Amino acid sequence: MEIRTKSLFLLLAGMLLLSTNLFSQRPQAAKDNPVGGQAGRSSFKVSGKVKDASTDEYFEYVNVVILRTKDSSLVNGTITDKDGKFSIDAKKGKYLLRLTFIGYKDVYQPLEIKNEDVQLGVIQLNLGTQALEGVEITAERSMMEYQLDKRVINVDKNIVSAGGSATDVLENVPSVSVDQDGKVSLRGSGNVTVLVDGRPSELLGSDLQTVLEQIPSSTIESVEVITNPSAKYNPEGMSGIINIVLKEKGNRGFNGSIAASSGVGINNNLDKDQFLFPQGSFSAALNYSTKKYAVFLNGDIRYFETSSNGFSDKTLTANNVNILQDRFTTGNRLGRGFKIGGDWYINKKNTLSLSYNLRKGGTPPKSESSERLYSRVDNDSLNPANPNNYFGLETGKRSMFFQTITLNYEKKFNKKDQLLTLDANWNIGEFSNNNIQIRSFEEGTNELFYLKNVSKSNNDRAFATINYVHPFSETLKLETGYNLNYVNTRANYDYFPTRGITTKDDSMSYVFNYKESIHAVYGTLGYSFNKKLSAQVGLRLEQVFRDGSKIQNKEELTFPKDPDTKNYFSAYPTLHISYNFTDSQSGQISYSRRIRRPNHWSLSPYVDINNPEYIRFGNPDILPEYTDAFEVGYSKIFQKTTIFTSLYYRRTNNSMTNFSFLWNKANADRYGFEWVWDIAGAEYSDGIRIATTSMNLAKSSNYGMEVILDQKITKWWKANLSANLYGNYEDGREFGGNLVQTLNWDAKLNTTLTLPKNWVVQISGQYIPKRTNIQGYSDPMYWFDLSVKKDILNKKGSLGIRVSDIFNTRERSTYTFTENFKQYSVNHRTSRYVVVSFNYRFGVVNKEQAMKEKKRQQQQNAGADDFGGEE
Repeated sequence: MEIRTKSLFLLLAGMLLLSTNLFSQRPQAAKDNPVGGQAGRSSFKVSGKVKDASTDEYFEYVNVVILRTKDSSLVNGTITDKDGKFSIDAKKGKYLLRLTFIGYKDVYQPLEIKNEDVQLGVIQLNLGTQALEGVEITAERSMMEYQLDKRVINVDKNIVSAGGSATDVLENVPSVSVDQDGKVSLRGSGNVTVLVDGRPSELLGSDLQTVLEQIPSSTIESVEVITNPSAKYNPEGMSGIINIVLKEKGNRGFNGSIAASSGVGINNNLDKDQFLFPQGSFSAALNYSTKKYAVFLNGDIRYFETSSNGFSDKTLTANNVNILQDRFTTGNRLGRGFKIGGDWYINKKNTLSLSYNLRKGGTPPKSESSERLYSRVDNDSLNPANPNNYFGLETGKRSMFFQTITLNYEKKFNKKDQLLTLDANWNIGEFSNNNIQIRSFEEGTNELFYLKNVSKSNNDRAFATINYVHPFSETLKLETGYNLNYVNTRANYDYFPTRGITTKDDSMSYVFNYKESIHAVYGTLGYSFNKKLSAQVGLRLEQVFRDGSKIQNKEELTFPKDPDTKNYFSAYPTLHISYNFTDSQSGQISYSRRIRRPNHWSLSPYVDINNPEYIRFGNPDILPEYTDAFEVGYSKIFQKTTIFTSLYYRRTNNSMTNFSFLWNKANADRYGFEWVWDIAGAEYSDGIRIATTSMNLAKSSNYGMEVILDQKITKWWKANLSANLYGNYEDGREFGGNLVQTLNWDAKLNTTLTLPKNWVVQISGQYIPKRTNIQGYSDPMYWFDLSVKKDILNKKGSLGIRVSDIFNTRERSTYTFTENFKQYSVNHRTSRYVVVSFNYRFGVVNKEQAMKEKKRQQQQNAGADDFGGEE
């Protein structure tokens, strides 16, 4: 078994070494000498013991690092064991040794390594000026951390999102884009899975843009970007996973934080006097822990007003009718969140955690959103008999209510790294909308059209994972588990076409039900050949059960229609290979098979005929799309520069896309929607109404190269630049669309200036290119943000000001071309904001709890680079 396993990994290693010529050549280095005498060794051991000077006891969890003498950069590090011992490897040279522990004075001493190991003996640590029971823990982190399978963006280091929302946070994450409509994309692809705390959530299952805007940025700890996940992860999302990690537990002892912000959005493009739109947020967190338990309590609230203005120009090719429309939208949102939970440290090997999260959002009481639409036909705008000359007003209220209960259990074993975890999560979501549409020839005149829509849906989701890690040896590790993802959606849509009539119209109203359960078993096997080469193979097997129904006008339709595809089984293999050329230079190769499942609205046989301009319906025949994702990555750490680059290729079968066409009998037959024509036939085929649905393309592909550069320009100036050059291939000619073969690029820049007296200035800029699809394209877009922060109150607090979209350039124009119509549209949402923010942190820990905190941070030294010292 061992020989066959090793042979397989050696074959994969050969593939890796061959592929490295694509992106890098290994720098010339001295040849390794065989280990003979001391003079032939490339590194030496530095060892010693650490004692507490006040108690004369050996000290566990002391942080011991070796620094370069010229710039104090990290070479290598470790922590002391239970006997106070430490041992670090380093090359020949002159260094500085540093020993630190919370509440004790730092110890620095010169270190010179010649041609033999260095034994330092016993080193004593003395108490600091602060009492042990009153010490604050602080840890400096970089804005971006690079890990083997993901990139982690620490939100507190990106001050241009301070005082904003989760949307502002994602906009400043390298590789991630958020367009004017709130659509999130990764590496130019909108097929991405967004998670909260590593789990799917009903918070994100409805209106992603609305939900993200109501989560304050101050409640987010970090964002994880996983572009090619292993078999352990849900395979949903072609381009990868974006995981939003919320703040939860603080440091040990009693501690907490508060954050507040206030500002205004500026939009002077509206046809009304108002151009300032206020916003504000407040969040607080309290944490307390002892040797046996920990509890935490978080709360937040965010209010904001928003606006947008748009224009569209649609031409119907059959009769050359040109319809012009101006659209103005205003609204406000109020979001509130509350979370309480705790940990029970049963013993050293067992921990139980439980938490409850409540979030409520939507339109504030006594408020409503409104959209005013001015439509006219070019050269015939004064004709009241033309149905396309009208004033439209839509007003509405919406609400969202979420509850989440999470249970976690962790079991450690005597064997190092052997671990059993249980993660169970139950989401309960409620959504409601109440909208009224009216139309008249001119504003204030008699109504020509009226429709009231009242909808309510309940969404329940259960998510459970049992995961077990078993290390066979120091070089071979197995991770396996079971995952359940269950969704149950129930919705009522009631329509009232006559003002004052409280009886719903059964021909328009319907009830929607959908259940989906995904059962998965997975396993990954990791093997390390040596300190340089490691690999991991994985396999995930999933069985999906789906059952949906729609009841309209006392008739029930079930979906998906095809019994062969209603329930389906899929296998998702993964492969990850990593090679460390040196301690500061590494490469990776990865492969994964992924899926994008049609959501229940795409599958449902619903027909929405309530808008005089559009008809929207689902497609019960739509199939899941499958993607094979390949990626080659390379990273290099220099003294002041970190470079991360990757080449990627994704090939997709049954690619799903949104598709629009003029609604008439010929097109309904052509695209296979005769069943829709039976519901909405000739009376809705007026030569103007546009149909929108989802379709499967035969194949599509996406490929590109991404480069991320972290540069320390000076001691006070550093920058992060990310750029993505990517191409897309889509063939929509089967449906009367276009063949798309494009090559685009996008870029983000974030630069930070750390000035005297605790001032920090951060500037960020983004560019989103022209994007082409099978029925048109959208214009490029760019913008710049500026933020200034000053630490106050002995660095426990900070004041900041942020100006987003300084030059008010964030505006998106789109062009649509079909056989029956063409359309140009432009939309500008309020994107220029001026926001003032305040943050304050407080808290203390005792010595015993500080030791646990040190243990939690022990992996921070794992990425230390083994450079040589000063000769």
